[in-house]
Amino acid sequence: MKKFVIAFMAGVLLLSWFSSCETADDQEDQDLFFLSDIRPDYFENLNFLSETVVANIPRFRENLAKTYTELEAQYDKGRFTSESDLEYMRLTGMYYSFYLLALGGNYNDRNLTFENIMGRPSKGYYSGLSSSDADFEQKELEAMMKEASRVAWTAVNINGFNDKTYGFYLSVRQVEERLKNKGLTNDPQVQDEVINYVSTRMVNYDLLPDWNVLMAMVTFTNYADSLNTFKNPKMNSVLFNVNARLVPGALADLGGLYPEILGPLYRFDLNLKKIDWLLQEKEIFTEEDIDELNDYIEILTNASTFIETERSDILNTWDDIYTFELRKEKLEEIKQFKEAIRPGYSAGERPELKGFIDSKAFKRAYQCYSCHKPTGLNN
Repeated sequence: MKKFVIAFMAGVLLLSWFSSCETADDQEDQDLFFLSDIRPDYFENLNFLSETVVANIPRFRENLAKTYTELEAQYDKGRFTSESDLEYMRLTGMYYSFYLLALGGNYNDRNLTFENIMGRPSKGYYSGLSSSDADFEQKELEAMMKEASRVAWTAVNINGFNDKTYGFYLSVRQVEERLKNKGLTNDPQVQDEVINYVSTRMVNYDLLPDWNVLMAMVTFTNYADSLNTFKNPKMNSVLFNVNARLVPGALADLGGLYPEILGPLYRFDLNLKKIDWLLQEKEIFTEEDIDELNDYIEILTNASTFIETERSDILNTWDDIYTFELRKEKLEEIKQFKEAIRPGYSAGERPELKGFIDSKAFKRAYQCYSCHKPTGLNN
């Protein structure tokens, strides 16, 4: 255990995650340092709205890669055998692959460029290709996400199969496949795996690996992709289980306070997507259609009311509170539309939902730093 902690701390110091020096003896005493000391600074480096953070991405990414590579080499030599050592190794792999997922996801959504992520290399860090090779940038980024997938899969199995980490691995795979498709569409097989995972874990709620189920779900952010809309009938399985199980206030502590907003917010968003599909599908509404629409409106209302009343302190510290206000505006538009429709008659002007659902403002809530920025509140 001590050898692992020393080795890992050396890598952490290499990344400049600490501003002060510590002795080896101090390091050995910090058996649980990973989450308590590293995590806050780690997530600061996911604040891609900061020009300073973005400018430092190539260096931070490469240092993180070297740290993980060194630890994996020691793991391959059989140096880590205890359950606690293997758990640290699993967490290291999760954090490294999570960072690559964040880079790939933001590239897909046009928030980061290749140069932001890689700088201007003459040779690919992950692909080993010359920068003069045809389609170098695409191949290098695909190689980066292939590495993220490999590392995440290693973490799944490093200490016996870990169900929570498997959900995270599926999130990595979604981003990997979207990047192959130029960020536009998901891979049907990977999407099916995510939908099956979410639906199964939602049914077995007592054993729900909360954070990782949410991670798998929030990668459903490219709503222009038909696989992510209710054109895909399998999405109804996710909707049913989210509405039945992911009730506001049900989530345990996920390592921070903002997930207490994002649980009910995701419930809001999935039902908003369902309403969007109903508005696209129906020209004339029956009484049954109106009743169904009312049910979804009630879910949206309950989720937003819960956030405003039961999580008001957290909400008011959230940098991206404006995205919540925009969602409330759309809810009011939907309510007004519902009041104006009559059974058997052609509906009038409909709320514009599709453009909002596929906007950067909507997706902002699912950025890593949006969720993980320190609140200043006590857990």
